[in-house]
Amino acid sequence: MDRADTDRHGDRADADSHGDRDPYADTDVTAVFERVSHPTRLDVLDALADAHAADPTDPWLAYTDLKTAVDVRDNGNFNYHLDALDDFVVKADAGYRLSRTGMELLTTAASGVLDTDWTWGPRDAPGTCPFCDDALEFHYTDGKLQLTCGIDEHAMALSAPPSLLQTTPDDELADNIAFLGYQWSQSIRQGVCTDCHAHVTGHVDHGGLQPDHHHYRADCKRCGYQHGVPLGLHLLTHPTVTHFHHNHDIDPRTTPWWTLHWTTPGTETTLQTDPIELEVAIELDDETLTLTIDHDGTITDTQRTRSE
Repeated sequence: MDRADTDRHGDRADADSHGDRDPYADTDVTAVFERVSHPTRLDVLDALADAHAADPTDPWLAYTDLKTAVDVRDNGNFNYHLDALDDFVVKADAGYRLSRTGMELLTTAASGVLDTDWTWGPRDAPGTCPFCDDALEFHYTDGKLQLTCGIDEHAMALSAPPSLLQTTPDDELADNIAFLGYQWSQSIRQGVCTDCHAHVTGHVDHGGLQPDHHHYRADCKRCGYQHGVPLGLHLLTHPTVTHFHHNHDIDPRTTPWWTLHWTTPGTETTLQTDPIELEVAIELDDETLTLTIDHDGTITDTQRTRSE
């Protein structure tokens, strides 16, 4: 369940595990970071972001107002740094404003994902550990949110940035974390990488540190992310499964999916191994929805039965 432990039951592979990837095509990533490496340039972007927040319909700042906001007295020094931001700033008769690229850069920074020193928690989390039945907690450290019972080998990585953890009321936190996981799974199922939005294809994989467990794996050749969606979460976003849960007054989008008993890793039944074919039974109240899943992660058959 560790982020770098995708083959086990974690949400995503470590970003450093790039494998066979397209190195951003024609993008010079080093040059992009160099352009915003000076504090004055970041101050320029922050000042323009403040102007946009104050009035999105008129986000322009005149040159003198921008220079005053950044508090740089030397014109030559200010112009040098301003010119270096040409891709992040739009210049017109009205003055200066953030470009879409500049806004993307700032929103990424505002999410907190670039601050690897930031820590948060532990906070109580719903559910119990599927391996030892101990209580669970949320804990953010080393740039990732973990759902943990306190035993490292049982920890599961969840996709949630510091901005969500810092701004969400406690009584809505678990639901919002679950919602991000649902969105992530839905996007990967659709073939869209949630990190760079490139196209991905996936399949059901088996093995890793927990050899009896399956997950849905989709490797992005653009940014290098290896998405390992827990099998239960992958199935939860299928319309048939979503409808079944709604019939039993469960909203699968915001229900912490790790609290649904059938999503526990290892509860699937292997029908055959070459190619992989699995069966998953979802029991809610007096009904059971039985799913058959092929190697591509496609649900090939469903049976809905009611107990007598």
